[in-house]
Amino acid sequence: MENEAKKQMSVGVIVSYLVIIVQFASGLIYTPVVLKALGQSQYGVYSLCTSFIGYFTLMNSGANAAYIRFYVQTKIKSPNKIPGLNQIFLRIFLLLAFVAFLGGWIVSIFSPAIFGSKISPEEYDLVETCFKLLAFNSSVQVINCVFSSLIIANERFIYAKIINLGAAILNPVLTLPFLLAGYNCVIIIAVHLGTTTATLFLNALYCFRKLKVQFSLKETDTALLKNIIQFAGFIVLQSLMDQINWQIDKFILARTHGTDEISVYSVGSTFNRYYLMFSAALSNVFIAQINKIQANNDRDRMDELFIRSSRIFAYFIWLFISSFLIFGKQFVLRWAGKEYGDSFIVGVFLMTPVTASLTMGLAQDIARAMNKHQLQIIINFVICIINGILSIPLAIKWGAIGSAFGTFVAEICMCLIAEPIYFKRVLGLNIKKMLIEISKIVPGLGIPFLYGFTITGMHVIKPDYLNLASYGLIYLIIYFFSMWFFAFNDSEKNLTRRILFRIKRMIPRNER
Repeated sequence: MENEAKKQMSVGVIVSYLVIIVQFASGLIYTPVVLKALGQSQYGVYSLCTSFIGYFTLMNSGANAAYIRFYVQTKIKSPNKIPGLNQIFLRIFLLLAFVAFLGGWIVSIFSPAIFGSKISPEEYDLVETCFKLLAFNSSVQVINCVFSSLIIANERFIYAKIINLGAAILNPVLTLPFLLAGYNCVIIIAVHLGTTTATLFLNALYCFRKLKVQFSLKETDTALLKNIIQFAGFIVLQSLMDQINWQIDKFILARTHGTDEISVYSVGSTFNRYYLMFSAALSNVFIAQINKIQANNDRDRMDELFIRSSRIFAYFIWLFISSFLIFGKQFVLRWAGKEYGDSFIVGVFLMTPVTASLTMGLAQDIARAMNKHQLQIIINFVICIINGILSIPLAIKWGAIGSAFGTFVAEICMCLIAEPIYFKRVLGLNIKKMLIEISKIVPGLGIPFLYGFTITGMHVIKPDYLNLASYGLIYLIIYFFSMWFFAFNDSEKNLTRRILFRIKRMIPRNER
């Protein structure tokens, strides 16, 4: 059983990063086509709509985290109560699906009053259609959370990630022919609705047939429902603060500049989205394990997991951010076009401050498992106010770059000051030991950084895919071997060997 769990986790991590690689690789082909097919104005409309609809689906995060936490703890302590727990969450998610649908529909009707006069009447016709379709997509997405949460709670990571991989491949593959044929951004949302519906069907089928999930028809446990709502409610508020913090810039730009500046900002924020996904892909496979450790109240094991995972996170996250700083400017020019040159600066401002937070990636999941995530809401609320106060005048003056710089300052306050104090004082995590362990990785950055500074100073990096791929591959090889010899400990070397072995086994061999 333990070996199966390790297999699910290790293969789940591999497939998680395969999903990101596929999304990023498809983005190389897909996003430039979207930008050219839609133009700055229509792409700005699409980005604004998809960003704003997130306010109605962020309730997922609270219910999703609550589901996994209560499911794991109930399975350990009272497994006979699981059908009743499933029934409670099914009702919660159905209610949230209705709220998401209604919210999207209302915004579609009152969008001119919400987004101001900088958007043209023709663009508002498109906005209304997009929001109505997104309302349907959001409600399906919320219902799917019932089954995707069950799959993760049962640590069936391989199936969950393969489904995500399928969606990541199908979305661009199905959308591209329509865009090349001249369809507008509505078709992108329509295709996403189709893949989301298919994902819901497959996840539900897996839960009922493979996991034998049951839903009780008995009377609802009101005490348990109250605990769930209280727990999930704080996560929803925290997610709301996060959503406001990351999306407020687009709203400000909609009111002050219009869709062109939103497009520039959106391209830059795309890299930040991949950055956050890069971290989340790894942390997701630890959630059930965290809740098991917390259910057994094993503080030493929790600290050990936090420190060990922070080192692993650092290897991947530092590779991502350093690669972007070295190659990002020329990549954006080649990928999106000269008119999006400022998007690189937007990306740098958004990504650099969250590096510290992402390195401590499991801390927020630990806070939720410990039911000590409430204070984070106050911290996020203060950061949102700082962000809004700074971003509005900066956006008016300097557009997308100005609004991104306002977010940069706010995130510095959050990630480098507030969060470390919160994680140490409230959660009791050993931040000092974590920093000591992280510092042992720093020598591994020496040779990669020297290479990066050299090729940047010599101006040999050009806005050309072959040039970027060649120098980027050399950087990746240098980074890996430098970390292997100067940073990896014995445990990390053994983990790397196991992952490489599993990857090797996944590659089909030709039979003679």
